[in-house]
Amino acid sequence: MRTILSIGAALFFWGAASTASAQVQASPTPENTGPNSNIVRWAEGKYIYRTADGKRERAWERFHLNTHPDGSRTIIMWHDLYARNNQFTVVVRVAENYRPIQAYLSYWSPNGYKGSNLINIMGDKLTAITNGPQGLITQSISVPENVSIGTHPVAADGWHSWYEDKNAKGMQKGTLYSIEATADNSKPPLGTSIPFEFERLGKEKITVPAGTFDVIKYKLGEGGSEAWVMEQDRLMVRVLNGARGFEYLLTEFKAGNNAKK
Repeated sequence: MRTILSIGAALFFWGAASTASAQVQASPTPENTGPNSNIVRWAEGKYIYRTADGKRERAWERFHLNTHPDGSRTIIMWHDLYARNNQFTVVVRVAENYRPIQAYLSYWSPNGYKGSNLINIMGDKLTAITNGPQGLITQSISVPENVSIGTHPVAADGWHSWYEDKNAKGMQKGTLYSIEATADNSKPPLGTSIPFEFERLGKEKITVPAGTFDVIKYKLGEGGSEAWVMEQDRLMVRVLNGARGFEYLLTEFKAGNNAKK
């Protein structure tokens, strides 16, 4: 009987102590009421894709960019290429110098869901895991220092030339890990390393429907494409693909700075 009472008393006092402890810890930590400290700067906007003569729109794309305290950047892009019944959702994270760290993409083609891909780059190793109609497939390859990830939405395409030599003349070379994005859903959205060439043409000021921006103009490859890229955050403002007769144009843009003054 004493044992039972002792156990009961112990349980009573343990319960009382736990209740008192819970009451002491019940006061919540005050929530942040100002800007998010993990976002130093942000930007968002919208593009239209259209024929170069401006007579036919083919797609739209929205993006949101966050710049973090360590200088790294994360961008999410929603790409609706309705002219081809393609829909891409893409997230890319890059280091302060814009070298890619990680990317996630999810693709829909005219033939339905094509699949997803989670990509990580650590040093000279790129690993990718894709999941879709062809099942779960993994890939591991070596990549050079001067590498970027081509996911096909246009907003972050200015990041492909992150390793440029600003004083160099003529074409500069790097490697693009380009994602398979055709309508053939038997081919998973894995990437292939291909050469990427560009030439820095100089600084300009350009006016588009979203406003007037200080930009750097580039020539992309040998196909005659030109790109106008913001100096801050290397966001795309305009792309003219002369060979295919297409134009990508920034039509909406806003940005903010959360840094403490």
